[in-house]
Amino acid sequence: LAVKVRMSEESARKKESERIANGPRWESCAVLASQVRTVHFVRHAQATHNRAALEIGRDAYKDPAFHDARLTDVGEEQCVKLRPSVDLIASNVQLVLVSPCSRATETAVRCFQSVPASVKWLALECLREKSGTHPCDGRRSVSELKNEFSKIDYSFMEDDEDAYGEMLGEKRETDEMIIARAHTFFEWLKDRPETNIAVVTHSAFLSVLFNKVVICSSDLSKWFENCEMRTTHFTITRNNDSSQN
Repeated sequence: LAVKVRMSEESARKKESERIANGPRWESCAVLASQVRTVHFVRHAQATHNRAALEIGRDAYKDPAFHDARLTDVGEEQCVKLRPSVDLIASNVQLVLVSPCSRATETAVRCFQSVPASVKWLALECLREKSGTHPCDGRRSVSELKNEFSKIDYSFMEDDEDAYGEMLGEKRETDEMIIARAHTFFEWLKDRPETNIAVVTHSAFLSVLFNKVVICSSDLSKWFENCEMRTTHFTITRNNDSSQN
């Protein structure tokens, strides 16, 4: 029986090292220009659980003190450093999408200050981090988030409380569950009129997205660092014989 490999920072970095050492010299793909959207993917800046993990290891993720972890001073500085890169593309951005987890939302608010005032800012549950077990990956109630992030439209969120995270309890979300969330995201996105979109989300979600859902070059499948932005040209198509995107 084949062993299912769970995406993690360790496995993603190992895959990238192997690609550099043994991978193909050239990679290419082609799509119709009429089907292309520009999507700027950003991983959130450093948050309190990230800093604690550097100091004491991954056990920090299980500490309830880091529930819905917020940005650190370093994370805020990372946002400042990313802002000039965002400013170069900001005038073209038509939609900003964020995970409802505070560290991603705050990263978006701090980094994308220069987008046009007419741009909509929406929170989507399907963009959240890998859920379950780790309090840092839970979210606060929508009612509370609205008070802190007035710029964000939470109308696409079905539950006020973190029903999804609480449903998992002590179980950790599987890659298959994240894949399903990625498909939900694409189903939602394919019907939107915007063609230039910013998405601020999380490392595990991005790793599964670019390793197990999207057909892409290895430059995209490697692990995202804190507050890293990658601009992609995306096409979403449905296979005739399956539900895969």
